[in-house]
Amino acid sequence: MPPSESPGSRRQGFTGLRGSALLVSALALLSTAGCGGGTSRPPQAAPSPSPASLPSSPPAAAKCAGKVLDRRDIQHPDLGAVRVFLIRRPASQEPTGCVTAVSGSGNVLTSTDVDIHDEKSLRFADPATDATKNTFVTYNPGRYDGVLVFVPSTKGFEDIGWSTPEDHYSGGRFAYYNAKLAGPGADGRYTITRYEKSCDPNCAEGITTEVTLHWNGHDYRPAE
Repeated sequence: MPPSESPGSRRQGFTGLRGSALLVSALALLSTAGCGGGTSRPPQAAPSPSPASLPSSPPAAAKCAGKVLDRRDIQHPDLGAVRVFLIRRPASQEPTGCVTAVSGSGNVLTSTDVDIHDEKSLRFADPATDATKNTFVTYNPGRYDGVLVFVPSTKGFEDIGWSTPEDHYSGGRFAYYNAKLAGPGADGRYTITRYEKSCDPNCAEGITTEVTLHWNGHDYRPAE
């Protein structure tokens, strides 16, 4: 035994080495538990769904071929992302305008004919939708403005409801001719101001009155 080293000091040194080895082993176990995906790793967020793939022009099934004047992507309350197109048909075709909506899967949700005077006569409202989730388009067949309202349904949109096949500017359930949008107001909704002209004693001298229509959940009606 070297003169400077006693049995007690050798035992202390051995004990210290053994303690260091135990500490290293414990740290290794902690590191392995942290990397093994146990409870110490925070949960990973699920990947966000990719946006719907919407067509750049209406499919042939829409029967709405022509020049795309504008388009808007809206959120349908039942069907998700939907693209709405405003179309100007060639001059040789009638009706001259068309509004169609297509889902991300390519399904045609509505295809509505409308008479318009020129390319500037068919426009989206700004904003295109309001708190009702209805979508609004303004049009002009050559004299007065009108408003088309596209009301969501479980399978797409309600029919505009033109009264006759030949008339695509007045006489529709959700088509308001000689009318203008107002708003959205404080409630986030548009109202529709419709102008009605009396033909008493004749249409040239009749009085024009204004009627403000409000959404009641099913139709636009005068306030009660």
